[in-house]
Parts: sequence; structure tokens; C-alpha cells
Amino acid sequence: MNFVERALKHKQVTLSVLVLFFIVGVYSLLNMSRREDPKITPTQGLVIAFYPGASSSQVEEQVTKKLEEYLFKFDEVKRKDTYSSSEEGKVIITVELSDHVKEPDVFWNKLRQELLLAKQIDLPEGVIGPIVNSDFGDTEAMIIGISGKDIPYNQLKEYTKKLEDNLRTLPTVSKVKRSGDKEEQILVTANSVKLAQYGITFPDVIKVLQSQNEIYATGDIEISSLEIPLYAKGFYSTQEQLANQVIGTSPLGSVIHLKDVANIKRTYADPDSKVLVNNNDAMIVSIQMREGNNIVQFGEDVNEKINKFKQEVPDNVIVTFIADQPEVVHHNISHFIREFFIAIVSVVIVIILLLPLRIAMVAATAIPMTIALTLAIMNFFGIELHQVSLAGLIVVLGLVVDDAIVVADNYVELLDKGLTRWEAAWKSAYELIVPIFVATITIIFAFLPMVMLSGSVGEFIRTLPITVAISLSASFIIAMVLTPLLCFTFIKKGLHNPDIEKTNKKPSFLDSMQKGYDRLLDWCISHPKTIIVASFVPLIFTGLLKQYALKEQFFPAAERNQFVVELWMPTGTNLDATENAIHKLEGLIKGDERVVNHTSFIGTSAPRFYYNFAPEFPVKNYAQILINTVDIESTNELSEELKHKVETVLPEGAPKVRLMQQGKPLQAFVEVRIWGDDIAILKKIGQEIKDIINNEEGSKNVRTDFKEDYYGLDIKLKPVAERLGFTTEVVAKSVYTGFTGAPVTSIREDDNPVKVLFRLDKKARQSSSDLKNMYITSPITGGNVPLSQITDLLPIWKTGRIRHRNGLKMLTVQSSTENAVLPSELLSSIQPKIEKLELPNGYSITYGGEDAGQRETFSEMVIALSISLLLIFFTLLFQFKNLKEAGIIMLTIPLSMFGAMLGLFVTGNYFGFTAFVGLISLSGVVVRNAIILIDHIHELVKHHQMSLKEATIESGKRRLRPIFLTAMAAAVGVFPMIASGSPMWSPLASVIAFGVVWGMLIALLSVPVFYLLWVVPSSKNAD
Repeated sequence: MNFVERALKHKQVTLSVLVLFFIVGVYSLLNMSRREDPKITPTQGLVIAFYPGASSSQVEEQVTKKLEEYLFKFDEVKRKDTYSSSEEGKVIITVELSDHVKEPDVFWNKLRQELLLAKQIDLPEGVIGPIVNSDFGDTEAMIIGISGKDIPYNQLKEYTKKLEDNLRTLPTVSKVKRSGDKEEQILVTANSVKLAQYGITFPDVIKVLQSQNEIYATGDIEISSLEIPLYAKGFYSTQEQLANQVIGTSPLGSVIHLKDVANIKRTYADPDSKVLVNNNDAMIVSIQMREGNNIVQFGEDVNEKINKFKQEVPDNVIVTFIADQPEVVHHNISHFIREFFIAIVSVVIVIILLLPLRIAMVAATAIPMTIALTLAIMNFFGIELHQVSLAGLIVVLGLVVDDAIVVADNYVELLDKGLTRWEAAWKSAYELIVPIFVATITIIFAFLPMVMLSGSVGEFIRTLPITVAISLSASFIIAMVLTPLLCFTFIKKGLHNPDIEKTNKKPSFLDSMQKGYDRLLDWCISHPKTIIVASFVPLIFTGLLKQYALKEQFFPAAERNQFVVELWMPTGTNLDATENAIHKLEGLIKGDERVVNHTSFIGTSAPRFYYNFAPEFPVKNYAQILINTVDIESTNELSEELKHKVETVLPEGAPKVRLMQQGKPLQAFVEVRIWGDDIAILKKIGQEIKDIINNEEGSKNVRTDFKEDYYGLDIKLKPVAERLGFTTEVVAKSVYTGFTGAPVTSIREDDNPVKVLFRLDKKARQSSSDLKNMYITSPITGGNVPLSQITDLLPIWKTGRIRHRNGLKMLTVQSSTENAVLPSELLSSIQPKIEKLELPNGYSITYGGEDAGQRETFSEMVIALSISLLLIFFTLLFQFKNLKEAGIIMLTIPLSMFGAMLGLFVTGNYFGFTAFVGLISLSGVVVRNAIILIDHIHELVKHHQMSLKEATIESGKRRLRPIFLTAMAAAVGVFPMIASGSPMWSPLASVIAFGVVWGMLIALLSVPVFYLLWVVPSSKNAD
């Protein structure tokens, strides 16, 4: 007794096990972990070093090149994607890890140790760092803003800390971070001229304040048999103590206090960045979730804490959800699940319309059982529900019913042949084990090589082939075990029972289609040359459609109800000017009903709230507005409107509207990379390329990554300075203290130290004249002289930023697009013109952006497709042991490509990553029909003693019904994805739906003709 018979005989055991799996599947659907996108392992980190006072070229030569030498010693570093930015006073190196690195944290710790050695040996004195930031790639689950009108900042900070403390009590919370903080300080400002009049110098004041406020060991005193410790308690605990500090005496002998020569004021430190939520000062709390939890439940837990927090603070404290991943996931998963159930209903309706009700219900039962079993297995292996895994379930939905349809169809055929219900039930599955198993394996083999894709794109799509493999395996089990049992229980008679045929019952749709197909197949067989031409001619149109009718877009924008407006002001712009500029952009969305809220990050950017969003390193001439809208449609509308307004409102800056992007992170959609050593030549070539791109229709925001040159003053010591004892260090520190301010000490208020900053008053540091008139104290003579007597101030233009990639100097010209022009279209139009440029020796041009990502990923996908085809071919060869038969089945793959391209053209979708995934998937799906067809030919020859020619014709006619039903089920199953219009998944669904239908026509009309022409004659010769 085979296993199908055993399952039938012990049906109570079979049903009990299946019901258990169904319950587990439903439980898994309700409780398994959810997220918006698959988990992408962070592969980027930052290495940051500060070199105060150094220009960008000095930073590049003395720091950047040294750090790159150390970095590129490591095999874990992906050199071609590692790039650096050398700027005034700092270097930021974005380190990309190779795909083979499985434990990034281990490498980052190893790198930290190596860079400590670099600091001691190779980096100049004065370098702060290098610092390794390995959290750069972490994505925040939620970002919450705490704001309110007329709330003192120190009070706002207390409220924020209270919320932090509440959130940390949640076991599902991983990290809680606060940003937007402002430090309190005591600002001491003085006039160097006034100090000189009293005979007091800046160093004198600083020395007194520091020595009075330090704690020194005082020792102890022995009295009799006791040792009594001594303490010299002199640190400041109040602002009044600081003000009354004696700093010297006048020439007349009177005591001079600090308050006599300086203004002392408690204030907040000059911020390097600022956060505004809906135009109110705010602080930000960023929350990360522990891995393995349900993010929707996590969001509910956080909301509960926030609701309690709101009850504990005044009503004017406003809590704003700036980024709410749980809500996004809940919305997207609900949307996908709705599509999923629509697809299930659609497939069931198609089956019911095309088959008698009982047969249809038996076949349709396979869908919920297979999906439940799939979800149970996914949950067991920790596979989460997200857009990719759900897309895999929808894609496979029309395929999981195929096996059940074929088994049910075989069952009624066996009944028509006079077999008993029991024998027909077990034979209906057992006879088809091999062809169904081979067909299932070929589809799995078509999808499975996609797990080989590397990088973030590979991690993004990897769940899809795994989900498909699990679903198809579950489908095979259900078809072998449950479907025969249901057939035996509910289907008593065949389709062509003599008792039914005696009546005048109206022919069904399938009966009418069968008669028409029988005549058409006979005509095809009698006109083989016409059929061969008709099969291959569409290949020409396939190429034409791909080349001229279809547009290419590697990855579409993410479907989110939020976007950002970025602003770069000219290099050197201060924070106040940047804030004024961002307010002009905020005015464009003021009062817009489509905007739920907006948050402005000035001098910094939002934390990483989306896996593909890379925050900018804090700099005062940068700002960003994160805008949340009511829905995705509003995001698209408003972002498109703003693209045409921001430049008009702010021509002096470089504003840019940016949607969230799926796939591989991009700095710009179109990038032209210029490689060479001389900055001047790089800039010259870059300007020529900028002119080419600017003159091309559809280009927008054309810029270079070197940024603008900035104006500076070189302070050059005169020969007299050395004779008076002045050095570069003395001058630099004095100027820094006077104009920027130096922290000299602190006031200790309980456990809260408040920094004391000392600098010139505002009136004495407003212009270059004030700089010249600043008094500097000689460390040798003690004399005070104006800076102009010992230095020359030389105006000079400095390079704003110097970029390296792979350790080599590279300038990149970047561009966005507008007016529905795709990056691929803009690049194809500018490439011929750029290639005509004459480059000096040692200079070259390559292309980055979307094109580079597409070339890299598509090359891997071509390899994956090749492996799929090889696996499918050898599976067929082992099954049929005949090269010609395997070749005929494989031929259905290229012949079905016309349907795939036609699907993209008809639905108006772009050819991109998911469309390519659809092509790979299609290669396995379309061979299924040919496998079933040819296997039935063998069965007819072996068990019914037909000739090959008779068997070929009869097999085509007999297999029309299951082939048509399975093809339509597969096409209808993905139709909700097409109807959704999702730029991500609609292309894949279009390729599969139209490709499967066209592949069905090839299988039913062309394969029998090919078989008769190529296999039957050779079989006769062999005989």
C-alpha cells in the first residue's frame, strides 16, 4: 500500500493532522512577526576624525589618506563602495563591508583597535579621533517629537527624559536615544582692549578660573593617634561665586573681580543643530525594537506608555509621531493581506466558473490548506510577514491550486473510465507523483537561485524564493494527501457519465472550448510550418518591445506617506541663515490639508527612519524637512508640486525634494564619476559635464559632490612675531578663545555641571577689523599687542570638500530628474556627449547612481537565471532521459517571453528589478504545462499502446482542461497586484500573468507540433 492509499485508509489521522496544521497556520497569521520590509543587515559604518584648523586639502593629505591605508588592509572592507569626504577640520569615511561579512560587530571592534594604533603612529598631533560609528545603519522603529509653545527648554528636557524612562521599561525596546538637546552654559564675555587697560590678559583670567575651580589633594594632618584628611574646597557652586572671583589688581592696588571686566550671563550654548516640530522648538526620542518581536504589537505597547505620559504632563506638551514604523507596517500588511484574500477569492471564482461545483470546491480547498501550512512553516523558521514574503504568497497563490486541479481532473477521468471511487482516488494522485513533483521542483529551481543575490538587494528579495519554495512543497503534500480524500468523499461521478450525457444538458464552457481546441489542434498539426513561424516571430517583437517600447526603472520609490525636502546652503552658511532659509520652504506647505505634520532638522538630518534612508552628517549649512501626509497619493502629489516651487522660493540654496527609495541606497539617480589627481582639472571636467547635463531635458538639481569653494582668511605670522615670542599655537588658541569661545571651567550645581565659556563680547567679534584689533599676549614678554602688528590676514578660497572612492580622488556630477524623465533615459541621452570629451592622460569617467546598481544586480540576476535554466534542464533530462524532449520543454521559456514583455507594455509598467524577478519566475512556471503534456504522452504510449503520433494528439486534447485551468488560476491570482498599481509589485505580476497565458498557448499549440516534428520521426528511425 503506497502512502496515498495509507492517507486515504487512515483518513481520521490524516484529517486531524491537517486540521492541526490549519489551526497553527491561522495562529501564525495572527501572531507572527511583522515588518514593512525584510531585515537588511547594516553594512555601512562611519570613521570620523576631526582636525581643527586644517583645510580640506590638509585633512585629505594628513588624515584621510592615512586612515584609508589602514582601512584597505582589511579584506572585510568593500573598497569600491567605500568613500571619504575631506572637509575643513574633519574627515568622514563611509565604510562599506563586503557581502561575506556575517558578523559586522566583530569587524568594527577589530577596526577600532587598529585605528587606535593609527592615531599613535601615523596621525598628526591635534587630531581628535578617529571614531568608529557602527550604529550608522540602525533603523529607528519610531521617532517621537516632544514640543509645545511657551515651554522653557529645561522643562521640555525634563519631560523628554521622563518619556525616555517610561519607554525603557518595555521589554521589547532595544535602544532609546534623545536628540535636539541644548546645553546650558555660563557665558563670560569681555573686551580685550578693556582687559589690556587693567593690565589683565585672557590667559590670566583663564588660569585663575581654572586653578580656583579644581580639586587638589591636600593631604592630612596627624593629631595624637588620629589621621585627619584635609580638603581644600574651592569649586564654584553658584554664578555669584564666579562673578566675585578676584582675577587681579589694578595699577592703583584695588581688587578686580571678574564681574568688573566681563559680562556674565546664563544661557544655552550656541547650537550646532536645531529641531522644530510644526515650527515649535522640540526634542526627539528615537526608539528601536528588539529583533523577533511583532512591530505592530510593539507600537501598541509604546502608544500605551505615551498615553500615560500625556496624562502626567501639562496639556500644552505636544507629542508628535514623526516616524511611526508600526503604523506603516500595520497599514501595508493590511493592504497586502486584503490583496491576498481578494486573490484567493478570485482564483476560487475562476475555478468554480470553469469546473462543476463539487470538483471546483475540492480543488479550491487546497488554497487555504496550503497557505495555512506555509504560514505555519514560515513562522517555525522565523520568516516574518512583510511586503516581500506576502508578495511571494500572492505570486504562488495561483500555482498552489495547480496540483489539486490536476489530481481532481485525473480523478474524474479515471471515474469516466469505469474505475471505482477508491481506486480512482488513490490512483489520481499516485499516477501523477512524478510529473507533479518534477513540475514543482522546476518552479522551485526557477525561484531558488535568487537567494544567491548579494548585498541589500539580495537580502531584500531573498524571502520571496524561500516563501515560494515552502508554498509549492506544501501544495505538493496537500495534493497528494488531502485532494484524493476530498475527491473520494465528495465527487461520486465523472464529468462524462452516460446517465448525464443522455440528457439534453447544455454544454459547459470547457466542453465548448474543448471542441474548438480539438479542431484548432488538428489544423495546427496539418500546418506545422505556419505554427513554427507563428511561434518564433513574436521573439522579434519581444526584442522590439524591450528596446523601444518599455522604459527602465531599477527600483521605484517606496510607497510611504512621507517624504523629505533637503536643503544645502552655500558652504560656510551659519545656522541662523540656514534656519531662515528652511522657514521659507516651510511656508510652501503651511495650511496644506494634505500635511499631517512636518519636522525641520536644521544643521542635521532625521535619524534613519527607513532602511534605505542615509542621514547626513551634521553641518550648519544643511537642513531637512520630514513631511508626513495623509496618504501615499498625497505624498506623490505634494512632492511633485514642491519640486517646481522650492528652487523659485530659495534660489540662493540647493533645495531638493526626495521620496524614499527602495532597493540599493543611492546618493543620486544619475552620477558621472570623474577620476584623477588634480583638483583643478577635476573641477574643469566636472563643469563641462554639468553644462551637458543642465542642457538636457529632464535634468534637475545638477551639482557636484565637492560642494562650493568657500572663503577664508589665512593668518600668517610676520617675522616680528617670532622675536616677540608669538607662535602659531599661541595665536590660534587666542583667536579661537576670543571669537569662538573656550570652555575654561564649570559650575557644579549638585550633580549637574554647567560649563563656563569665555570669549570676546559680541561687539568685538563682528568683522575682520575686530580680528585685527584683538590683543594677543606674548607668552615670553607678557606684553599685549594687536593681532595686526604680528600677522597678515590673507583672503583665500578653499575647496569645500574633497571626495575619495576606493582611496582615489574622484569628483562626481550628480543629477535628479523631472517631468517623468527616468534616470535611464537621462543617462542614455548624456552618455554619447560625455564620451566625446577629450580627457587628459590619467583621467577617466565612469557612471554610478541607478545605472551602477542596475548593472551590478542585473549581472547577478543573469547568473541566477542561468543557474535556474541549468537546474530545470537537468531535472527534465533526468526525468525524460531524452535531449529532444527536454529541449522542447525548455523552448517554451524563450517563446513565452513575448507575453511577459506584452504584459509590461499593456499595463504601463517599467522594466526593472521586480520585472526581471518575474522573468526568472516565469521560466519555471511555463515549463510545468509542457511537462504535464509530454508525461501524458508517455503514459498513453506505455499503458494504452498508442503510437507516439496518436499519443501526442490525444495528450494535447486531454490535457487542455488542466493546463487551461492552472494557467488561468496563476494569471488571476496575481491580478490584484496588477490592479493595485504598485510600482514595486505590479511589474512582476504583469510579467507572470501575461507570460503564463502566452506560455499556455505555446504549450497547447506549439509543443505538440514540435514533438511531432522532432521526436516522433527520430523514434521511428530508432525502431
